[in-house]
Amino acid sequence: MQHFDLKISVFTKCWMIAPFFPTSAFRIPTFAVIFLIIAFWVPAVVDAEAAATGSLTASLDQATVPVGGVVWLTLDYDLPQGGRLPRKVEISGLKGITTLQQVVDSRQIRIQLLVDRRENWQSDSIKLGYLNSEGETQYLEAGPVSIQLTSNISEKPEEADLRPIRDIDPVKSIWQSYLLWLAVVGALVLIGVGLFRWYKKRQTAVYRTEYVEPPHLRARRQLRGLDEQQYFEKGLIKQHYFVFSEILKHYLETIRHFPAAEYTTEEIARYVTVEADRKLVLLLQEADLVKFADTVPTRARKEAEMDAALTYIRETAPRIESVQEQTRQEEAAK
Repeated sequence: MQHFDLKISVFTKCWMIAPFFPTSAFRIPTFAVIFLIIAFWVPAVVDAEAAATGSLTASLDQATVPVGGVVWLTLDYDLPQGGRLPRKVEISGLKGITTLQQVVDSRQIRIQLLVDRRENWQSDSIKLGYLNSEGETQYLEAGPVSIQLTSNISEKPEEADLRPIRDIDPVKSIWQSYLLWLAVVGALVLIGVGLFRWYKKRQTAVYRTEYVEPPHLRARRQLRGLDEQQYFEKGLIKQHYFVFSEILKHYLETIRHFPAAEYTTEEIARYVTVEADRKLVLLLQEADLVKFADTVPTRARKEAEMDAALTYIRETAPRIESVQEQTRQEEAAK
């Protein structure tokens, strides 16, 4: 544009001085010189001026846009020598319109605008900020641009045949038709769960108990097993009496509820208070003589002591009534 304006200006001035040349012999060479000046000198002058001051032109890809349409604004710029765009490009003059995106290329910036207004729009003078060679902010300026709005209905809105607005039809979800049935099913499920839990609570609790061998039966079984091992007959006399003492101490611990298996015979003698238990203490003392004093008992004495131990277990075994009462107390505690 600057090239064209300067060419017109030079051509007009040269045409004004043309009458001073009397003959065509002078006019033809003169106009040839003028043409050369316009063709070569004028662009060079304009380019030199643009390189010194820079230039900015603004244009739209379309001048008329419907409401809600999109238009591209193109800014062609030439920065002065040494000038550069900042990292964040600053463009002013686009008030009253929405900017969707901005594309910055070499010597050109494209801006997408959304026409979200009902009136025609005209920008202010568009300014582009840049940094000169010294890092100072300068501005290139272009003239305003304008957008003419068109109707979305037709080119002549007053002649458009508009249909009446219909009422909004309510949208019925498919779940609404089954909502009542789903609620009924959910209520029945909750009632069923409640009844099941109530029934389970009212049921008599059945406890699965593990069989525990009574202490007197266990002691008898262990004494019979000791006799079957025949330690005494094999010459393992001390081993026989060590096992014999352990069986009796564990039985005493179970029925009297104190750690008799960990006590010595003397400690057990100080702890017992029942007359029947004193008979057991005598058996333990006789066994200690064999274990620690190297006393050698006879076979008859060994059998007598086994009989005495079995008699003690039979006399101290719990009665059936006591066992039943203890079982009822344990179930009540649960």
